[in-house]
Amino acid sequence: MVLDMVNLSVLKIIEPYRKWIIENPQLLSDMENTVQYLPYFTAGQFNNSTFVSELLYSFSNLIVLFNDLLMCGGKCVHLKFSQFESKIKIWLTVIEYTEVLCEISAKKLWGQTGRWFIIIVIQIFKTMLRLLLIHLYKERVIKSPPIQPLNREKLNDSHNNQLKEGFALKRSGTIVRSVRGATCPSMRTWEPLFSNDNDDDNLSKPTSGKNLALAETLYIMKPLFHLGCISFTGEKYWPPWLLSLTIDLLSLKLINNEAESILFSKEEEKEFFRRRIGLLLYILKSPFYDKYSCIRIYAILTALSTKVPLAKFLTEPIKKYLPHWQNTYFYMWSS
Repeated sequence: MVLDMVNLSVLKIIEPYRKWIIENPQLLSDMENTVQYLPYFTAGQFNNSTFVSELLYSFSNLIVLFNDLLMCGGKCVHLKFSQFESKIKIWLTVIEYTEVLCEISAKKLWGQTGRWFIIIVIQIFKTMLRLLLIHLYKERVIKSPPIQPLNREKLNDSHNNQLKEGFALKRSGTIVRSVRGATCPSMRTWEPLFSNDNDDDNLSKPTSGKNLALAETLYIMKPLFHLGCISFTGEKYWPPWLLSLTIDLLSLKLINNEAESILFSKEEEKEFFRRRIGLLLYILKSPFYDKYSCIRIYAILTALSTKVPLAKFLTEPIKKYLPHWQNTYFYMWSS
């Protein structure tokens, strides 16, 4: 009873804000983009600039996620999962936005031991949730993040066009056809105004081959395999690096084989492209970075700063913060 009253009070407080973001999606996007750029400007400006930058990054992305969920509740009522599946995707998205912040915080509070403990806990939790999505809820591909940011401009245009043919119910936001907006009888359809043929294919779960499930399982388990290998060899040695690269290549090979018989959606293709681009980041991961690419990257940056006018204003900050970025972001256990 008390919990219901609290929920009702929170909904009453949030409702005006929800209506405002639905009516002003472009202004909201501009504000969110401004906040998301702040971490780049705070780097190196404070004693705890790393923590501040990660805090701003996590906060800005969580705000975008919160606004997207409110907008989905208001006018994207067709974007629905089962209740538990939806919670899994929300939790995974929140973890992806905050895991680096958690690692940095744990290192400050408890040192390297605390950092590694948090890393292991986070990766086990992420792996379990992702495997549930693949094998229990039959997701074909796990996107990163699982809940993608909404296309606000397209969403608003679609919503306005649909409102010309109907009206939105106050409580649920469901669009209902109106008599005035009805077309001539010969051109009428009985499809809902918000159909399920959205670009976001969260609803579509067609059957997939065993190789695709195997490829996703390997990709999901990669961080745990890598961490297990590190526990035997150490952090900056070749076996963990080679193991992760092999798993990534094998996973992509299996996906390419399945592409001949399965039609992938645009969102799935984007995820596969992101993973292929991720292979290039192996040159920034230890030990390859320490032994080969570090010297060459610094040589290129130095040459640019001396030969290209004004380039040093860009290359010098990169040279200064590259070691920090390499140690903070280019770790192998993150998928």
